[in-house]
This record gives sequence, structure tokens and C-alpha cells, in this order.
Amino acid sequence: MFRKVIFAAVCSLLMVGVPVAVQAACTTGFSYLDLKTGAGYSTLGANVSFHNLPGVPGTPTPVTVAGCTGWKKAALRIDIPSTCTQANIVVEYEGTPKQWSVNLGDSPTNDGFAGDAGTTTHEAELWILNEDLSLAPADAIHPFGIDNPLVTQHLSLTDSSLKFVVKDQYVSWGQPFGLVQTPATKNLFAIPDTTVQLADQRAIYLGLNRVITGLAGRTGCGARRVMITFQ
Repeated sequence: MFRKVIFAAVCSLLMVGVPVAVQAACTTGFSYLDLKTGAGYSTLGANVSFHNLPGVPGTPTPVTVAGCTGWKKAALRIDIPSTCTQANIVVEYEGTPKQWSVNLGDSPTNDGFAGDAGTTTHEAELWILNEDLSLAPADAIHPFGIDNPLVTQHLSLTDSSLKFVVKDQYVSWGQPFGLVQTPATKNLFAIPDTTVQLADQRAIYLGLNRVITGLAGRTGCGARRVMITFQ
């Protein structure tokens, strides 16, 4: 018995000297934007930035839709760090949303109603039009695209908030809580997306009170604040 105790003690001491691989921690901090004042604050550096396209600024600009005076719209690019597995996006609503308030997509040219004009094969996207949430998968395995949403859900969004979680082949929202994941077909958000340039492989995009590409007719109001974190 005494020998067993000595052996265990020696093994414990030897283990102390063995180097342990340390896994890098996920980036902490948050990014915040107010869609009425245009004020924002971020500790996430370049991982969250305005998504500017030629002739279409991603920075906050006034919404011109009737009934949306005083509101702003914006588009963000969210680069999920390689040390993290998911992006958490919380959108706070003020009043009842009108027309387009959220467009969350895997492609820089998502514009609502599915598809992205052929920019990428991984262009899954979610959008909220008035109080209806829709989710369309990518057309990676459907060469003619998908016009009909995979999911449609009516929500009560007056003075409420929604949390979205995006990770590889998974997206959820709530409350009420809903989720879709496609580990077999691989036609939701691809993180990383190895079919695009290295710099874009872990990027997703978020339109607030507009669609991601900023089509003039697809704007709205109601999304007041957004906060983004990673884990």
C-alpha cells in the first residue's frame, strides 16, 4: 500500500513538469450601435466594421421610408475570430418595426428574398420584414437558387428584442426560440467558407433597417440598437 502511495505521488510530480497545450481564448468585448443617434462603441477592433460597397455606404444614414423619420440604417461586416465558434447578435426594437429591419447573411451581397446575384455559393440569409422572420438556405446544392424560404415565422416585435446566434451550419433566434442547423447538407452559414478568399472565410454580414446590399427600396425602421459579442 505504501509503495502505491509513493508511486502515485511521483507520477503527480512528473505530470507537473509536462507542458500543457494552452488553447487561445475567444476574443472578449462587444460592439454596440444606436440606430437613432448613430452613436457606436466597440472593443472588438477590426472584427466588426461598417460594410461599405461602391456607392452604398455602410455607415449610418437616414431612413427615408414613410413613418421612419429620425431613424438610421447601417450595414456591418462581422469577422468571427478563429479562436471563437459563434457570433451573438442582439437587436433591440423600439416601437413596431416597419418594412426591413434585419438582414443577416453569409454573403456581402445578400439583399433579402434569398440569393446574392451569384457572388458566392454560400449565401444563406435571414431577414425580418415587418414582423415576419424568414430564413433561406444557400444554393450550393441547388444550382437554380431557392426562392422560397426554408423557415417563416411571425413574431411580436413591438418594444422587444431578438438574439441571433450564428455558427457553422447553424442559426438560432429568439424569443420565441427557433433554430435551424444543416450539418449534413451544408447549406446554411459556412464558417469558414473555403470557397472564398481567405480574408472573407469567417465573415458574416448584418443589415439594420436595410438589407445588406442597401437596395433603396428595401429599408425600414424599428431596429433601435444592436450589440455583438463572440464566444
